[in-house]
Formats: sequence, structure tokens, C-alpha cells
Amino acid sequence: MNTNNKHSHIRALVIFMAFLLFTGCATQKQWQYTSEQESVNKPMINKSVSVIPFLDKRLSENHNMIGMYLLPIMPFGWQELNVPEGFQGHITSTGWLWKPNEDIAKAVAEELNQSHLFKEVFFTNKASDGDISLLGTIKSTTYNGKIISYGLSVYGPMLWFIGLPAGTFNNELVLNFKLEDKKNSLVLWEKDYRQYMSKTTWLYYMPSDFEYSSMLKTILLQVIKDIQSNAESINNKLR
Repeated sequence: MNTNNKHSHIRALVIFMAFLLFTGCATQKQWQYTSEQESVNKPMINKSVSVIPFLDKRLSENHNMIGMYLLPIMPFGWQELNVPEGFQGHITSTGWLWKPNEDIAKAVAEELNQSHLFKEVFFTNKASDGDISLLGTIKSTTYNGKIISYGLSVYGPMLWFIGLPAGTFNNELVLNFKLEDKKNSLVLWEKDYRQYMSKTTWLYYMPSDFEYSSMLKTILLQVIKDIQSNAESINNKLR
């Protein structure tokens, strides 16, 4: 076998191994959210709250330059996804079964209802169904991912076998929450929240790159605390 053929076989083998890593090991992700146990406390704000689908204010552009990792001298290929559920090939997962505006709103309604902050909290398509409304806005679900080739093109994945990172990714979740008494055109409480997660992948360790439910959990536990601390002010506005 001549040298050129040998190098061609090596390149083909390395590309095949990279393909197996980032496609064969990738899985489809489905939104799952589990609320806290139901509180035994009496409601602090004796009103029913309607939670409607969140308003989607995200940027709409997705940029996939992951194939750049195969070019000589390029250290990595990358993805910049503002609407990541609309893309099928993430770093460690394939498609995402996720409707952010509805799924996040339903999780918010469930978590707040379990907290007993209010008389009742429920998901609906009509804000007027409740005494007051919780209006949410999705500002960011940004996903950034990289496959690292160390400037070695198709030979870069060989370094994964000796323990160097194969890739990185991050999730960002930015939400706005607003409690509103629509009948009186009165904002009772409003606040923005942001959570960020970043992880590294190796050949033998590929963590989930779909962590928005856990980030929402962190946000909602803080939302509950913030509403609790503002309950007196909210009740005063409702009188």
C-alpha cells in the first residue's frame, strides 16, 4: 500500500470515528419537568392566577458552522442557535421535542400551584380566566456548541482518544415574569431571570446538552421566593 492510500485510509477511519461519536451516540431529547411537592401552607395571595403561553421574543437566526472543524488550521467547528429546538444536530443530541412557549408556561403554572402562593394557578389560553395573570416572555434559549479538532482537520479526533476534550456546549435561558391585574391595568410585580450552563464533552463522556428544564427549576424556585417577599406589596395593590 502506497503512502497516499495509507493516509486516505487513516483519514477515512478518523472521520468515521468522529461520525460515530457525534451521531451514533446522540439521542433525541424530550421536555420533562417535575415540580416540587405540594406545600401545606395557606395561600399568601388569595387570588387565582392564569398562566398563558409565553410570548416568544427570541432572535430567529440559527447558524451552523460545525463542519468548519474539518478545515486545516481551524481549531473547531461551531453552532450558534437562537431557536435550538428547530435544529436536528446538536453536539450530543439530535432533535428536541420541545415547545418552549407552552411547555415553560405549563411548568410555571404547575410549580406555582404546588407552592400555594396563590389560591390557584393554572395554564390557559385566556388571561381573563384568572383573577390575575402571570405573563411570561422568553428572551433567550441560546445554544452554543463546538466540536474541537485542534487545527488538525480530520486528524483532530485522534486526540480525543488520549483524553483531550471533543467539544463544548452551553445553554442560556432568559425569562421575564410579570404579574398583572388586567382589569385595572395594573402591574403587580415584574422581574427578569437568567440561567446559564456550560459543559465539556469527551470521547467517553457525553453529557446532556438539553438542560433547560433544570435551569427553569432554578429560576422558578427563585421566582417563588421573590413573590413571597413581595406578597405584602402585591396584596396592597390588589385592594
